[in-house]
Amino acid sequence: MSTVVLIRAGCTDYDDSHRLLGTLDVPVNRRGVEQIRDIARQLRERGIKPQAILTPPENPASCTAHAIAEALSGSKVRQMDELRNVNQGLWQGLPESDVRKRFPRFFRSGKEDPVAICPPEGETLLDACQRLQRVLSKAIRKYSVFAIVVPEPLATVIRCTLQHRRPRMTECLCGESCKEMIQILESDCFEPSSFVAVGEAAMEECSAAVHEGPDQ
Repeated sequence: MSTVVLIRAGCTDYDDSHRLLGTLDVPVNRRGVEQIRDIARQLRERGIKPQAILTPPENPASCTAHAIAEALSGSKVRQMDELRNVNQGLWQGLPESDVRKRFPRFFRSGKEDPVAICPPEGETLLDACQRLQRVLSKAIRKYSVFAIVVPEPLATVIRCTLQHRRPRMTECLCGESCKEMIQILESDCFEPSSFVAVGEAAMEECSAAVHEGPDQ
């Protein structure tokens, strides 16, 4: 069993304006810098010192990870391409509200599975989950305590997989509205089937999703 410290990357201007970040390399803003300081403080106060901090090469995750490692002194940062954020294709950089208005057929109630929605020239949340399997399964076997620093919605993909659930339809673009920047999760494996399994509750959530209007 491994302790996984899931850390959301510091806030960017894209986050504040509810734009889809995707794989874009965007720096943290002033609020993000304060969040990073608070994350490091919380980890020190709780006596959490990860053996490794895994992160994608792009900002805002990369700068968040390196700042935390410097503050903790001793935790090594490992940049991994597999941890890049969900590729949201031609939707990247657009406001979430615009995407939902311009592409309503993707979000119509009961018509789509939230983990299978694929932006033009992008990937699904399930695609992202599956590329994580090898590296995170290996990390869980290798480390007793390690951290993962990623932006949304990839943080939601990891969180839901480790908690054996799936996101709601409303969370498939910008991730869950989770206030905590740090979450401590215990796991002995990273299995995509935990993310895709559809129970009755999940189906009801899909069926209850709000109609966005007719296709344009």
